[in-house]
Amino acid sequence: MKERSLPLGIDIGTTRLRVAHAVQAGGGPQVRAVAVRDISAGAATSGAIADPPYIAALLEEAVRELKTRERRCVAAIGTPDASLQHVTLPSMTRFERVSAARFEAERYVEFPVSEAVVRIHRSRAAGGFVLGVVRRSILSGRVDALRRAGLRPVAIDHEACALARVFTAFDAVLDVGYERTALHAIASPVPATLHAPAGGAQITGGIAQDLAIDEHSAEKRKRILGIAGAGERALGTLVDTICALVRVARQTTPIVRMALTGNASRLAGLGAAVEAITGASCEVPVAPLLQHTAYPEDVLRSGCQDWTLAAALTTWSRR
Repeated sequence: MKERSLPLGIDIGTTRLRVAHAVQAGGGPQVRAVAVRDISAGAATSGAIADPPYIAALLEEAVRELKTRERRCVAAIGTPDASLQHVTLPSMTRFERVSAARFEAERYVEFPVSEAVVRIHRSRAAGGFVLGVVRRSILSGRVDALRRAGLRPVAIDHEACALARVFTAFDAVLDVGYERTALHAIASPVPATLHAPAGGAQITGGIAQDLAIDEHSAEKRKRILGIAGAGERALGTLVDTICALVRVARQTTPIVRMALTGNASRLAGLGAAVEAITGASCEVPVAPLLQHTAYPEDVLRSGCQDWTLAAALTTWSRR
């Protein structure tokens, strides 16, 4: 089977952006390469993009590194800026369903529904629908940055849906970022996400406080040495936050096996501590589409937590 290029996967976070290029081969989708760029503080988050021209310049540079002519792309937005819910509606016309969707949306978002883009699609369950809601300004900011970079966005996916596609053997995905931790319960037909404003930045701040150094130096130390005798209280607080998310999620979804992803999930001892308290196994898997690349196994093992979302976005399909 001849290889066919897939849309680029674009993961824009708070401290880094990642661009993944994948191809559809005989054995399924395979990532050919991933390009990563650091982002200056305050320029972007996993939701809002404060400086679209700057992010666009970084994207252009990353795509050039990949040496691909592909310009179609899929990016992502996650909770709390985008929400996914499974709803049940009675038989009604399409116009009535759209009106009902906007009414339902008010129950699930933390911002006025007048500022939202609302979409509803039929699910596999009888009478069931998937309701998607995203803040309009967040969506337009992402699309603006992509188009400025000369890319053609074909979809904006939800982070939970993308991760669910590549971690099918798990009950949940724990995504630990710089300023936000998200727990995606993916075992149900529609992934459910819980989040908390905690992550790697919290550890950096703890190291800075314990050692009486500035946060820039603390971040460099964390990347090289991890906790290493400083920031232990901050790590404990982060673990407690994650375990609280797991407890809440378990009220509706059994969670036995979790996949860890996100740059901050690299922190030594984080997974083991969560596993000891919750009893759920915490693993750092290499997604199948990352396993058959030109990267050596040790590079994949060290990079998979940072690359997985971008790689997963390449598997988006209209079907």
